[in-house]
Amino acid sequence: MNLLKMLDSSKDKELRTRLLAVEILRELKNIYTYKQLSELFGIQESLLCRYVNGNTIPSDVQSLEILNKTKNKMFLDNLFNKKIKIYEDSYVDLSEMLLYPNLLKMLLEIYLNKIQGIENVTKVYSIASNGIPFATMISLILNKPLLIAKKHKDSIFLEYYEESIKETDSVVNNIYLRKDLLKKNDKVLIVDDVIKSGKTIASSLNLIRKANANVIGAFVIAGNFNNIKYIDNLDIYIVFEI
Repeated sequence: MNLLKMLDSSKDKELRTRLLAVEILRELKNIYTYKQLSELFGIQESLLCRYVNGNTIPSDVQSLEILNKTKNKMFLDNLFNKKIKIYEDSYVDLSEMLLYPNLLKMLLEIYLNKIQGIENVTKVYSIASNGIPFATMISLILNKPLLIAKKHKDSIFLEYYEESIKETDSVVNNIYLRKDLLKKNDKVLIVDDVIKSGKTIASSLNLIRKANANVIGAFVIAGNFNNIKYIDNLDIYIVFEI
């Protein structure tokens, strides 16, 4: 019976791999032509078309080849770096990255593995902002709970940790995190989409420490180390320097 279960599990894993390869090809087809994909993977254009359109799926061996070639750091860096838009008002737009969830997951896995102590993380944290989609994905990758700090209290019947955050020279707001969600000695990874001066992450660090929890680092999709002013003694991991 155990052997049958192992065989079924192996078949399920093989099918998931093959279906993932198809999803990866579909995402890439939104960026590259069939000719470019054929050159990248060494697969005939007509066959790639059949995969993308769902007429057939690649073999287990071919699926692994597709995934292995896609999981190339340089390839993914180049692909997603082109999806970052910076406007004249300094707004950094990462929205287009979210159009390629399977490719983005591959990229995040590569960079998360570089974080010292990542295996010890017990909670993933983000503020209710543009960083939530990335924090959610990282929470799922690590299989750890996600904490969301908000700029308001959801209920007067709940207890909160509270910290001020200086939005501008003249605007100061508060961020709140429910006390029942963060425990003493939790090991937290802060996640945000963009870091500029570091004020948001600095306030988040203070908020988390009020629970006597530990912060192992901050993981940010885009930013520039030279612009960070408000954070000391915290490991910051930036995927794309802008």
